[in-house]
Amino acid sequence: MDVTTVTAPSGGLLAAIRETLVEADEALLCVAFAQARGVHLIAKELESVVQRSGARVLVTTTLGSTSRAALDAMSGIGVSLRILNPGGGTYHPKVFLGRTGKRLSAVVGSGNLTSGLVANVEAGTRLRGSVSDEALSRLWGWANETWQDPRSTPWAPVDQEVHEEEIEPELLSFIQAQVRDDPKLYTLGPMPKPNVVREATPAGLWVETERSLGAKRPPQLIPPHMLNLAWDALKSRGELSNRDLLEELRVHRSSFVCAMLAKVPGVEVVSSRPVLLRYRP
Repeated sequence: MDVTTVTAPSGGLLAAIRETLVEADEALLCVAFAQARGVHLIAKELESVVQRSGARVLVTTTLGSTSRAALDAMSGIGVSLRILNPGGGTYHPKVFLGRTGKRLSAVVGSGNLTSGLVANVEAGTRLRGSVSDEALSRLWGWANETWQDPRSTPWAPVDQEVHEEEIEPELLSFIQAQVRDDPKLYTLGPMPKPNVVREATPAGLWVETERSLGAKRPPQLIPPHMLNLAWDALKSRGELSNRDLLEELRVHRSSFVCAMLAKVPGVEVVSSRPVLLRYRP
């Protein structure tokens, strides 16, 4: 069995979880808390597992740290969900498991399914082996027993409305102040492009670009998870690049997000080619 240490915000924790899922035909995640921005980080991998044999996620809703938006996001891609609120104690594991035939892989540590995977100081252990490896076999057995705990219940939405993540209040107040002052901002690369924020609400930013104006399309939505992930990572790390946004955080409107964050008090543009932001509160 191969055993390695992985960490966050840098050090391979998120990459190890993604690899555990992308290599698996079946996945089982036992994590205490889930946020929509955390689900976004591994949504592509979860969806691929669902299309093969299936993905299961067991969370708790105590303490209010698991959001309805996260549950809706996972349910929307076909993940089987259960809720465990033991009552007599706290459900608090952080276990990511993948299985393909007799091969097993796991990441066990301190990170929940939240932006903490890229923004918090976290540590974990990655294990890769087979069902004959006692440590992995026992972990897989424990996870399945916990999934089947009689106190756990299948999750299903109580209404038809799909809940979405909202922009963090502190960040939203910064953005709204900037938009009131000047709704137009330019991207930070070597060829700045104008963007106009037509509306800034907790549900996201509606933005017009040169292309959308030329094509007479309505303003495009920049969803909250993109802004929240970028802001969480920048605050935690102190620096954030356009490449980090694209490749690690999977924020595909990275140029606009960088330009928006550059207007937040305490953020400075260190470089525009490549784009690099620095935050000093």
